[in-house]
Amino acid sequence: MKNRQRYTVVSAVFPRLLFIFLLWGACLLPLANAQAKALEKKQQIAFIADIHLHAPVAAAKGIHSALLPKDPATQQPVLLRSMQAQLHSTRLFNENSVVLRTALEDIAEQGIQLVALPGDFSDDGQPANIEALNAILNEYAEKYGMRFFAINGNHDPVRPFTRPGGKANFLAAEGNEIRVVSPLHKDCISGKAVHCSEGVKEWGYKEIANALAAHGFQPHSSDILYETPFGTADLAKRAWQWCDDNVNCIAMPDMSYLVEPTEGLWLLAIDANVYIPESDSGMGKFKGSSNAGYNALREYKPQLIEWIANLVQRAKRENKLLVSFSHFPMADFYDDQGSAMARVFGQNTMQLSRLPTAKTTAILANTGLKLHFGGHMHLFDISRIQPQGLLNVQVPSLAAYQPGYTVLKLAPSGEALIETKVVKNVPQFTRWFPIYAKEWQFRRAHNLNVWDKNILNAPDYLSFTDEHLKQIIHHRYLVKEWPKSVVNTLTQSTIGDIVARLGYTLSGPQYDEVLSQDAITLVYDFYRARNAGSFANLNGRRAFYRALDRVFRNRRPSLSIASQAANARTTEQLEAVISMIIETVERASKDTAIQTLNLRD
Repeated sequence: MKNRQRYTVVSAVFPRLLFIFLLWGACLLPLANAQAKALEKKQQIAFIADIHLHAPVAAAKGIHSALLPKDPATQQPVLLRSMQAQLHSTRLFNENSVVLRTALEDIAEQGIQLVALPGDFSDDGQPANIEALNAILNEYAEKYGMRFFAINGNHDPVRPFTRPGGKANFLAAEGNEIRVVSPLHKDCISGKAVHCSEGVKEWGYKEIANALAAHGFQPHSSDILYETPFGTADLAKRAWQWCDDNVNCIAMPDMSYLVEPTEGLWLLAIDANVYIPESDSGMGKFKGSSNAGYNALREYKPQLIEWIANLVQRAKRENKLLVSFSHFPMADFYDDQGSAMARVFGQNTMQLSRLPTAKTTAILANTGLKLHFGGHMHLFDISRIQPQGLLNVQVPSLAAYQPGYTVLKLAPSGEALIETKVVKNVPQFTRWFPIYAKEWQFRRAHNLNVWDKNILNAPDYLSFTDEHLKQIIHHRYLVKEWPKSVVNTLTQSTIGDIVARLGYTLSGPQYDEVLSQDAITLVYDFYRARNAGSFANLNGRRAFYRALDRVFRNRRPSLSIASQAANARTTEQLEAVISMIIETVERASKDTAIQTLNLRD
């Protein structure tokens, strides 16, 4: 009887307990989901390459304000590079701090907290620029809990040790260009510079790493693991001993590091800079690292490759997901078009010296690395190396066409989703356009070469970078790299004229509009496709290029047509150029925004 009463009591209580349990579970479910989402966010990493940050407001500090233009909104003095300088450079300078903030806000909205910076985060490592970058990174670290992991590029530092710096193309208040250099610069000593400022000298490794210590160059309190090839995080001891034939030796700094910011994720930051000593300098002067990359690293830093290979094996044993990044590409970034470019333009053009050789890529792939993110080239490209399986992702620059960044999403299984995103709309990217307009007016009034003012009509930042690219093509690439006879023909013809000159026929109402366009459009599209892959905006001309490709493949012009041309050599060069443009557009379209692989395969 007692047992029955006990059963009755339990039976009555059980529904209540069940209800409480379910209610408790319902309350915990959102919390569990939130924790799962938080964990998922920690396995997302954004890669922002080639920021080339120049800080106009910070760089102006200490300079006589009467010399400088004023920000139209704040009336603060700003030290800007001239638009003339920007349109002769592969990168924009002045807008980069604004663009960086836009990218970081976008990354924050996605809940991404890990951000890697694969080099050239500054424009020549000046104290003003490095300190301004540090302030921005600190701000976003505090505001969103972001962690930043920087590694050096060839512009930070320009040389391994601090040296005088400055530029001759900063803008003055009247629109003219002025020279601002650091106190020990020869132009300051001679009195040639209008102002001397410590803010524009070029910092070396030590100063940059100290300033950005909290952003990858030193261990963080939340790191699970932090290692360097030297067994220490002490900046003074992170160096390779280099000696020349005369037994002159130097400790060459190297900031490579491995960090485990979240459980199971290893981020490998590779310092691929190589500053080769100049001959007979007694280890006092060095060549820049711009064209060295991994081809030189093989010779000058073989220990670094050994370290990488060892880390790959450790990651497998310890069940870690290893992701590497550095400033320089590990593989061909021209979709195997290097030989064609060399035949048309010459071996020392098109930055072909920066291409890793097949042997270099094989050595890197044989370390066992599966995924690498690089920068340096200011372009988007995907290279898969078989049979080793290395995937090299070229992250686009925020300072060039098309501006963007790349996001990696990692699952515990090792599945990796890689997505590159374009930055189109940037608030306040036009903030200094009135100053550029004054520069243009000054140049015209003083009979100086003027740039195309149409760039100041760009409706968004993406269009601004497209105009920038088009003007670089005219001011730099066509002048320095293209055959003059080909340039003359392309700038004086329509696309239809070129097609006809080569003896081909491409007719149909769907092609009439394209055939009537200026032939220089072909050159624009070549660089757009080369730089942006499938992102390139060819304004509906992809179908035209596919049709032209079929014509080129299926029918060759007769020798008589070629011999009748006004200039047979020019015609021959034109055909090679057009063929290369078509091939570049076709191959680049395969470098799509989303890529996948498994890091555990």
